[in-house]
Amino acid sequence: MPTGRDDQDASINAPAELAAGVALIAATHQMLDGQLTGPQYAALIDDTTAEQWADRPVDAVRAVAYLGVRIASLFATATDTDVETVLGFLGAEVASLPEQ
Repeated sequence: MPTGRDDQDASINAPAELAAGVALIAATHQMLDGQLTGPQYAALIDDTTAEQWADRPVDAVRAVAYLGVRIASLFATATDTDVETVLGFLGAEVASLPEQ
């Protein structure tokens, strides 16, 4: 089944990438909520991008993290809960994945 990552599939560490993705979505929410400063957020995005997706532009990673927050917000609205609950659920699910 195609995965969209061409010949790199063998080197993907899905649990690590998912954990990094959820962490960035949570950080984006915290920045938008005023819990992280712009420089703190930028450093976190830059460090995580360099570690997990060095071949991807940082601006693209930021955009995807923002979309993740929007999706979490939509889930929260649809389920009559808050974004923190949705992000906590995602984090718990990712944490339960076996290590590769």
